[in-house]
Amino acid sequence: MNRKEKAVELYKSDYNCAQSVVAAYEDYLGTKTQTLVDMAAGFGGGMGRLQKSCGAATGAFMVMSSLYNHDSQESKDQLTEDIQSFAARFNKIHGDLNCRKLIDYDLNDVDEYQKAKESNVFENKCAKFIETAVSLVEEFIEKSKKHIKSV
Repeated sequence: MNRKEKAVELYKSDYNCAQSVVAAYEDYLGTKTQTLVDMAAGFGGGMGRLQKSCGAATGAFMVMSSLYNHDSQESKDQLTEDIQSFAARFNKIHGDLNCRKLIDYDLNDVDEYQKAKESNVFENKCAKFIETAVSLVEEFIEKSKKHIKSV
């Protein structure tokens, strides 16, 4: 099973979008994984179901932040640049970074939440956002190896 498949499987099990991206990097994050998964719990549904920044993207940002060195200004600047680039690319692929706009349902409205579930928006759309997030993280890890902690 590749990393994208692992993330989607985690999402289909018991993890939210942010947690599934984080947990897919367990082999890189090691002992920090559970702490980061716990921290990511509040980022699902666009940050506590506020439907702001996509949880898959924020999970990816958590992974990148955990993997990049923070020992030089150059590495810190690279992380910022890569996160901004990630956001631009995600936005270009999916049309937005905002959860509400991405799924087109108000998850805080009982009727709309039920419609979202019935239309399988979580399985159909959110799973794609998770796949994109993992793919982009993989690209940035490869591109920015000199700024990544040894894994």
